[in-house]
Amino acid sequence: MIPRARKRPSEFRALLVYPNLTLMLVPPVSIALFTDILKRLGYQVDLFDATSYMSPEESSHPARRAKYLQSRRYDEKSLYWDVKTDLLGDFRRKIDAFEPDVLLVSIVEDTWPQALQLIDSVKHLAIPTLVGGVFPTFAPELVISHPDISMVGVGEGESIISDVCERLRKGEPLDDTPGLWLKKQDGTVVRNAMAPLVDISEKALPDFSLFDEARFYRPMGGQIFKTIPLETYRGCPFTCTFCNSPGQVKLARDGGLGMFTRRKRFDRLAQELRTLIERHDPEFVYIYDDSFMARPDEEHYAFCEMYREFKLPFWCQTRVETVSAEKLGALKDVGAFRMSYGIEHGNEQFRKERLYRNVTNQMMFEKFELIHGAGIPFTVNNVVGLPYETRALAFDSIEFNRKISGLYDSSTVSIFTPYHGTVLREMALKEGWLPERAQTNSMTTRSLLEMPAPYLSPDEIDGLLRTFNLYAKLPRERWTEVARAETPDDEGNAAWERLAGEYDVLQFGGQEAVRRAQETANKGGTGCRASDTETISFERSA
Repeated sequence: MIPRARKRPSEFRALLVYPNLTLMLVPPVSIALFTDILKRLGYQVDLFDATSYMSPEESSHPARRAKYLQSRRYDEKSLYWDVKTDLLGDFRRKIDAFEPDVLLVSIVEDTWPQALQLIDSVKHLAIPTLVGGVFPTFAPELVISHPDISMVGVGEGESIISDVCERLRKGEPLDDTPGLWLKKQDGTVVRNAMAPLVDISEKALPDFSLFDEARFYRPMGGQIFKTIPLETYRGCPFTCTFCNSPGQVKLARDGGLGMFTRRKRFDRLAQELRTLIERHDPEFVYIYDDSFMARPDEEHYAFCEMYREFKLPFWCQTRVETVSAEKLGALKDVGAFRMSYGIEHGNEQFRKERLYRNVTNQMMFEKFELIHGAGIPFTVNNVVGLPYETRALAFDSIEFNRKISGLYDSSTVSIFTPYHGTVLREMALKEGWLPERAQTNSMTTRSLLEMPAPYLSPDEIDGLLRTFNLYAKLPRERWTEVARAETPDDEGNAAWERLAGEYDVLQFGGQEAVRRAQETANKGGTGCRASDTETISFERSA
């Protein structure tokens, strides 16, 4: 019953809807790819982006990271954001003004509740609505069971949205659309197989033109940069149990679609970079691949040679197993400004058996020394509140961070999030520690796991989240004070504020360092610490 449009392409209106955590910055490549695809079909295309909306009790995602001592402080006013509060009212006004023929809602698990709010607010208009993204791909039964949702995209969205929109425009049946789950009027669900994987070097060029210019500004190393995102690699060759990337590989394999993990051709990347630089004049590139350096050595050096043309400072994340002095040197030479590496857990047996990460602490330590010596500032990523984690195990992570505390520039700590499609979610469900329909919200909010002693409780996990970096940096004789700061009562909060101020000076140099970094930026350089004395500066190639 959904098809009804029967319009020429130029008359068909597609509204992309992007629910998002408050100020979760840098526009998503997925929406940019969909924009390009829909415009090529000749449609009128618009966007409702929820990133700038904040309720009175909320703080932004970057601000929460700074609050928990995981990044340098920065002035949010420098992000040039007009923070808004009337999410549903503005969405309805957008609908009234644009009069879309279809809503295309792209979500991850953290944004599912907000997506439902938006969809519910306009359900009386009966606009055909397709919901897709990572979360619907791994939890299609949950999403299609919602009474307000009748179309779910399972798998990669590039081909699904073009197929669905063209059928809607022509008034054709949707029943056999690859990758589409369709709920009929009688409640029965048609579950089509996933569509073939796309060629990421051919399908589309990201078009960010629908995003507000302020969306490109992102804090990095205590400064604000105009930043463009770049996908060089889709998927991940590793099998970490806390991540759903291995699940995507399995879905593709089980569906007979071939290898999900694909790397983009460098000539295509160069074309993409030239286009984005011409359109947006960025200061920084955010390479968001799961593990950027997990590629053959010759391909790594080929990337560096290609990127030499642009030489914009960039961030990427990778695994310590993939680095060498030579490869790091090549990256730094063409603009590597900052990198991130996962520790996840400091107990190597736990890391191997529970997280499927078979790397020793000694190897990690040696690699971090190598990375520090290369002069590229880096962040290490830790997780607390994992299934089967005790307080003693959590302190193994703290101890390893203490060992390397003079090497890294910052340390992030996330509460384990039991995302659909992850091995650890299934473990938690099997143990009875997680309700079947439990929904995540953010990696820095309260744990959803209810584990019995001796495993960590949600209160213990909250306390470790806010004190992890204090334990890792301050002298052991201060640990009694740090332990008091775990409890969020008046005395604990006062202790935390005092100790957090000390940490900010010890690790980041306090406000004076922020001032010096800003002065460096004003002179055309970048001010993130590689060592106590070094500042990195790049010039873009002519």
